[in-house]
Amino acid sequence: MDDRIEELQNIVKNDPTNFQAMRELAVALLDIGENEEALKNLFYLVGIFPEDARLHYNIGIIWEKLKYVDKAIDSYLNALNVNPNEPDFQYNLACAYIQKKEYDKALDLFEKVLEAIENDSNTLFNIGYIYSKKNDTNKAIEYLEKAVELNEKDTIARFYLSFEYKRNGEIEKAIEGYQKVIEDTPDYSWAYFNLAAIYWERGEEEEAVDALQKTIEINPKDIDAMTLYAQILASKGEHIPAMETLQKALEVNPTNGNTCYYLAEIFNKLEDDTSYEKYLKLTLQNHTNLSIPAKYVKKEIETLHKKMQAKRDL
Repeated sequence: MDDRIEELQNIVKNDPTNFQAMRELAVALLDIGENEEALKNLFYLVGIFPEDARLHYNIGIIWEKLKYVDKAIDSYLNALNVNPNEPDFQYNLACAYIQKKEYDKALDLFEKVLEAIENDSNTLFNIGYIYSKKNDTNKAIEYLEKAVELNEKDTIARFYLSFEYKRNGEIEKAIEGYQKVIEDTPDYSWAYFNLAAIYWERGEEEEAVDALQKTIEINPKDIDAMTLYAQILASKGEHIPAMETLQKALEVNPTNGNTCYYLAEIFNKLEDDTSYEKYLKLTLQNHTNLSIPAKYVKKEIETLHKKMQAKRDL
């Protein structure tokens, strides 16, 4: 590929009017991730050929790669203005709308893609994903099942399908799905974590712990996994290991209010009032991502202060 790029660059250098070579060069640069250089060539070409839909489309791809989603959307819209019925343009624009959480716009476009390509598993997955985000479990399952049926190795589709099975109360299907995800992709830590949550809810403590340990082994920065693991340890009276696990979680994210609160509760169990107070105050400092109302934490601090004063008065 590098030899071909060099060849194309020489052709364009010697003949700047060789637009076909310039187009091939832009695509070749795009393929190897030379996005800015590819963009320069495409901008030049689209200035000469503004009605070339594929040029606008490729510009959109580069903007998306560079994380400029709004600019990508504009470019895909330009491509569709020239060719309104091209499934590639509709699909990419829909994916960009998903990134903006504009799910209804994305859904309309994906449905148009399906009119042109009836059994496109990627489109079916994306529709299922959108319905999942819209909390329409039945629709999500319908489309995700179709996606998995068409592509059994689609790990992400199967993962989301398992999530929807769990949400729908179909627990055995969810477990089977997550296990299949792990079988196909052994380092998929979220599948282990979701399995752990199911096992814990069912009272299968040993299975939950095994799955959580595997989650943390694969992803040592998974705060949710560490927090649930610490809760299980604490429920068994293993407060020191629970404390150590939560402290590791705070090293990953020192501003997680829930982790601060769980750690405070562990120190309360350990009757370490100083540390209990410290982490309750840290919880309040990070209340924006706290799952319980801050007023309850304030009440705990007031109760603790009364307790500590009573001790001093003895």
